[in-house]
Amino acid sequence: MSQASTDWPSGRRGTRGAASTEEPNPVPPFRIRWEVDLPGVALGTPAIVGDLVFVSTDGGEIVALEASSGVTRWTHNIGSPSDSAPAVAGDLVYLGARNHRLLALDRNNGELRWESNLGNIVLGSPIVSDGTLYIGSTNGDLEALDAATGEPRWSADANGWVVAHPATDGMVVAATSLGERFVTVDPATGRRLLVFHSGTPVAGGPVIADGRAFLVTNRGAVWTIDPSAVSRPFSRFAYVAKFNFFAWRLRSEPPRQTGTIWVGSARGKVKYSPAYAGGNLLVVNEAGKVTAFDGADGSIAWETQLGGEIIAEPVVAGDTLVLGAADGVVLGLNIHTGSEVWGHNIGNHPLSAAPSVSGRTLFLPTTDGKLTALDGQ
Repeated sequence: MSQASTDWPSGRRGTRGAASTEEPNPVPPFRIRWEVDLPGVALGTPAIVGDLVFVSTDGGEIVALEASSGVTRWTHNIGSPSDSAPAVAGDLVYLGARNHRLLALDRNNGELRWESNLGNIVLGSPIVSDGTLYIGSTNGDLEALDAATGEPRWSADANGWVVAHPATDGMVVAATSLGERFVTVDPATGRRLLVFHSGTPVAGGPVIADGRAFLVTNRGAVWTIDPSAVSRPFSRFAYVAKFNFFAWRLRSEPPRQTGTIWVGSARGKVKYSPAYAGGNLLVVNEAGKVTAFDGADGSIAWETQLGGEIIAEPVVAGDTLVLGAADGVVLGLNIHTGSEVWGHNIGNHPLSAAPSVSGRTLFLPTTDGKLTALDGQ
């Protein structure tokens, strides 16, 4: 089944992690199409395919709602809170849960089709590509399973908890971890190709776009890496030795790890995955500074300092970067200039996860356990 332009089938929309759609962006005036109470708070971005919205909650249930009306089509009790953004591929909906389970449900009626016990808490979100499901967990591995049956295909060491989505361009599968690593893996065999030391933990997932891989560490280092790069035997030891020489001032310049294209700084701590659109990597730090880095060379296209903390991952709708502020305002910034083009107050309860976008409608999960369909013009 092909993806419609109005679908948002997984947390970062596509398998590359860019969290963007070229559909026309919603603009004011906004009106509420519907608002529903969920059986808990949504901690992952809602998925949208056709006229169904799929959202998992910390109340231990996943719900399918009609996008047009908000009417509940089905619910499924997964027996545990879920931090996963659901992923939809074909007739199945996939999600992970804190009780170690990875589930595949029939997207039309919510019936369990298969499940797998990954052995540890699952905090990240799955992606599906070419019949294979990829997901990380707190066992420190990136897992690949047959998307139709749940049969394991391979497991690759990510050197630390994987708490975000992986990404793939079809040539490699990439994952970040709290163990200060970025790894790429052969999707056919599970063999690790590149092991890259990020310096500090990475809570957000990677982006693969325009022939480059991007990641942002918790301390705001922005790394751009050649996804086709391959680590050579003992290359890590050579890098550490060269870095020590630099630290001891026996070397004038810091060494570059295999695969490095450019390095930047978000100038503050970063909690969330970046977005990518228009050739720019869009990064938001904890202090509310938004920076657009040119994906090719790392130059700063623009910077915008917002008035407060941003509390959800950024997403792009058309030429608008959509952000959720801690004060309950949803903001739209122009992706080319960084200028604020609109702001909409959703009340005392801010976003609990990144929104998803379908056409000119925003689907907004909030900390009071509601999901709102907000129509723009």
